Order: sequence, then C-alpha cells, then structure tokens
Amino acid sequence: MWLRSIFFNSVKYYPTKLVLGIETSCDDTAAAVVDDTGKILGEALHSQNEVHLKTGGIIPPVAQQLHRENIERIVKETLCVSGISLDDLSAVATTVKPGLALSLGVGLEYSLKLVDKYKKPFIPIHHMEAHALTIRLINQVEFPFLVLLISGGHCILVVAQGVSDFLLLGQSVDVAPGDMLDKVTFE
Repeated sequence: MWLRSIFFNSVKYYPTKLVLGIETSCDDTAAAVVDDTGKILGEALHSQNEVHLKTGGIIPPVAQQLHRENIERIVKETLCVSGISLDDLSAVATTVKPGLALSLGVGLEYSLKLVDKYKKPFIPIHHMEAHALTIRLINQVEFPFLVLLISGGHCILVVAQGVSDFLLLGQSVDVAPGDMLDKVTFE
C-alpha cells in the first residue's frame, strides 16, 4: 500500500488532451496550452508592433528574426504558466498558412523540432480557419455558420460546416480590405 501511494502521488495524470499551439503567421510570436474543452491553461505573447511602427510597416526578414529571438522564450513561458511539461502534451499545433512565409517558417521549424524530440503528433493550422472558430470559445455556436473574416492580409467569406470543414464562398483577389486600411493609416 505504501509503495502504491508513492507511485500514484508522484505521477501526473491529465484526464484531457493537452495541445501546445504556436502562432507566428505575421508579427506576433504567441503560444498557448489548451485542453480539449478549450480552456486556456497558459499563454504568452511577444508583440513586434513597436519595431514595425518605426519602419512604417512589417518587413518580413525583420519579423522572421524577431520570431527566432523570441519563440523559445514564449513557449517556455507558456509551459511554465500552464504547469505543463512538453512530455505531458498530446500534440503540437502550429500555424502553417496563410501568412508571411518567413514568419511561418520560424514557427513551423521550431514546432517540428519539438514534435520530433518529444514524439508528439503535429496539427497544421490554417490561421484564418482558426479565426473563424474562435467564436465557439465564448459562445455556443452550432455548425453550420457564416463567417466573414477581414484581416491585414486576407479576406474570406466561408460557411463553417465543421471544425475542419469550410466552404469557401469568396476571398480577396489582390488587396485585402484590412491590408488596404493598414496602408492608408501609414501614409
């Protein structure tokens, strides 16, 4: 009985799935640990806004370098706040598109190293689809629902039919409305 209590008291048990999410699609380096109910257990963010405001816009190689300088710290902070270790994770999810290729590459490269080292499944994330689903974190929205997403570089109109099932009705062809507004504000 004594040995059993030592063993079971020293082992962490998580009844839910735990996922580390990593986001580097543009100019913010972010990470979060969430459980399968959508509860955020820990998160951290490094914003590049001050740097890019000085240059009049986002310069992709600068954004890439800032992601490289901050991604490990952001992931460590996230894990520390959540109280979760990399071994405890069920999977690693990372933004893979759309976004700035140089920025996306930093998050993808870092995530794939974690996935390889800790033998975890990898979940590729389309960041616009993720935006479309965020409403379900705070409201009980049933599928299907219509979504209009307007961001800095992308604009899409979709019917969200399921967590990974989107019917694309339309998208920006050349300049997204958010990108146009960004350009006007810097002029």
